[in-house]
Amino acid sequence: MTRTAMVTTGLIITLGIYDLIAINHGGLPLSVSKFLQNSALEAPFVSFAIGFVCGHIFGYMKPDDNKT
Repeated sequence: MTRTAMVTTGLIITLGIYDLIAINHGGLPLSVSKFLQNSALEAPFVSFAIGFVCGHIFGYMKPDDNKT
């Protein structure tokens, strides 16, 4: 697994753990999902930027034929 894959996986796991702790201690208003919903209504660019980044991270890329 490459370093980039490990960092991306670690960030997703960390965000999930934070979301679980936030919901357990403060309820749904502190969740990541609620933040994304509120930011989409107030500033749609935030949702667009997150979608754009996720599209580049998880989107299909042609396999590299020149692996070394």
